[in-house]
Amino acid sequence: MKKILISLLLVQAFGFPLYSQTTSSDQILTLEDAIDLAIINNKQLKIQRNLVEIAESNVFKGNAGLMPSVRLASDVKLSENNANINIRTFTDNPPLVKLEESGVQSTTLSAGVRADYLLIGGFGGKYRYKLLENERSISRYQQEVVLNELILGISTLYLDVAKLQSREELLIENVEISREQLTRIENQIEFGQATGSLALSAKTDINQELDALDNVRLLKNNLIKELNFLMGIAPETGYLVAVAFVDPAMMEMQELKSKVIENNPSLKINSEFVMVSTNQLKVRESVKYPTLNAFADYGYFRQQNQVQQLAKLETLGYSAGLSLSFTVFDGKRVNQGIRNAKIEVENSQTQLSLVEDELVKEAVKEQSQLLILKTKLGRQQNDLATFEDNFSRTQDRFDRGLASSLDLREAQRSLFNARIGINDTKLDILQSMNRIRNLTGDFFSLME
Repeated sequence: MKKILISLLLVQAFGFPLYSQTTSSDQILTLEDAIDLAIINNKQLKIQRNLVEIAESNVFKGNAGLMPSVRLASDVKLSENNANINIRTFTDNPPLVKLEESGVQSTTLSAGVRADYLLIGGFGGKYRYKLLENERSISRYQQEVVLNELILGISTLYLDVAKLQSREELLIENVEISREQLTRIENQIEFGQATGSLALSAKTDINQELDALDNVRLLKNNLIKELNFLMGIAPETGYLVAVAFVDPAMMEMQELKSKVIENNPSLKINSEFVMVSTNQLKVRESVKYPTLNAFADYGYFRQQNQVQQLAKLETLGYSAGLSLSFTVFDGKRVNQGIRNAKIEVENSQTQLSLVEDELVKEAVKEQSQLLILKTKLGRQQNDLATFEDNFSRTQDRFDRGLASSLDLREAQRSLFNARIGINDTKLDILQSMNRIRNLTGDFFSLME
């Protein structure tokens, strides 16, 4: 029995958290927990597990014709006929004895056991057994594909929820800052230092932020329902997610290509298809060789007749022998089948090469995307301090009447966008690493 070991390299349990605004009553769902729930509850994965079990149970020598067959058979027959029998006496007088009877009955009873075993068959049984092993391997690799895609889907949705949750928390913080600004403006109005239009503008800004907050919450809740579906839990279940970001190291290009070729489960399936077509060719070629079959039986036979010369016949014993057959001509069906099988081998090899090229191309593209994201994150982090300083100084100047509410609003919006941009880029980097590990088969490993 194989156990599934998840290698969650994409999200670590340490590092700088992207967001942490939670209360003691908030339930945190980790990515590891989400994947564990999906592995237990996901229906598609359950179906694939059953298919693996079926494929494994089919791998035995008897299913490939490599074991002898033993059959037990018995027969009872009662007949009634009109009989007209001429018996030669081998004498002159009378030369024949004629019997005519109606309603003549005859009873026959037979029972026995027979064993058959194919001694020589062009190694067809050997390759049929290999085909059963191929089917088992393909089923296991298909389970890897399903599990790989499930983990990728869970991780993608999880990080999308994290992105919206981060945006939601920053919007809440932004609304609080805007409300504080409105309070300052209302105080300034009391002392004649501001007009009512500034307060109205500030209220409008707050309403726009609340609208944006509602939209983010709606999107986040819809994604949570999608995530709950993959995990196999109630759609209304709510929780917070928690992601810690660690800047991932990039693989060398040659290492990346090698891991895709060696570990990608889809590539493993296509490689197994090459073996299937090769073994099918061997099975077809085996038909060209003679077959030698050994048989043995042990049985009992009894017959009773009313009129026939043999009133009773009873035998008990065994027999054994060999049966040799060789097809001399079959209308060229075997040769045509072999030619077609050779074409199938060539096609499967070409398909393997095509899939390999496609997967390597996707991995190289994703690696380039990851490099761009890491470079982008570096620029955004360098600029963040500038936006923070600008907002702090603008707020101070606003309090002293040296900056307008529009200036403050613009500084606040710039800081908000900078923080959103950094969080989004960090999660995009983790998403990119997800896709790379999906291509390299590094999400998990199968341990005995």
